[in-house]
Amino acid sequence: MTPPAVAQATAPSANARAQIELHKELAPRYAYRYSFEFSRLFQQDWHAEMIRHVPAGARRILDLGCGTGFFLAELEQRHPGSIGLDISHAMLKVSDQYVPGARLVTGDAEKLPFRPGCFDVVFCKGSLHHTRDHVGFLTHCRRALKPDGVLIMSEPCNDNPLIRLARKILYKKSKHFDEGDEGFTRKGILELCQRAGFEMHTVKKYGVLAYVFAGFPDHLGVLRFVPGNAWITRFFIRLDRLLCAVPGLSLLGFHIVVVGRPRAEAAAR
Repeated sequence: MTPPAVAQATAPSANARAQIELHKELAPRYAYRYSFEFSRLFQQDWHAEMIRHVPAGARRILDLGCGTGFFLAELEQRHPGSIGLDISHAMLKVSDQYVPGARLVTGDAEKLPFRPGCFDVVFCKGSLHHTRDHVGFLTHCRRALKPDGVLIMSEPCNDNPLIRLARKILYKKSKHFDEGDEGFTRKGILELCQRAGFEMHTVKKYGVLAYVFAGFPDHLGVLRFVPGNAWITRFFIRLDRLLCAVPGLSLLGFHIVVVGRPRAEAAAR
């Protein structure tokens, strides 16, 4: 399979430069985060939840904001030849350890260096909130997709005011976050996708207890010291599925998974 054509790169924005510097420091931390069995179990379930939306026959797949490559590694197992793009070369160096020989591109997600219509699927796992021009980012995703392509995205959800407050405090106080990296409400992210020319087909919440206790042992590492933490994580994952499926209780979800396709009238632009 020949690689998609790459457009000429442009100079990074101020936010892009800030994200490069931030993630240069975070790269070793991300590797530590996924070094625990219980954390990997949670991440694998999260990844499976996203990958199951890949349509049959999809061949050209982009992991946009692939970071240290843990999602890309699982994607590569199911769909060989997938491409990973990240703005942080330090992250990609870690990624190369976990996905040897992967097709990696250092580039700005806000200025995708690909020709239009290259991909059958574009994945964005936690990438959108790192950008500042959200509609512009999503518009680039749409243009990179074929007319019948699919965007599969998971982003921090702030529908719950307590989650929104906790994120605001964490982003403000911790040096490991950029204060401008806000999450989204369900209504807000759907409006952004629609403005960028997408028709949304799936919208669901993901992650409650497993997200908090197993997702980020570099921030909240209590499960590291609990016997049977892998079993506990499996239980949390099953419980989270029930919570996120019940109207009202789904407000507890920390992430929102959305799946959409370019609208017919937008695909021509």
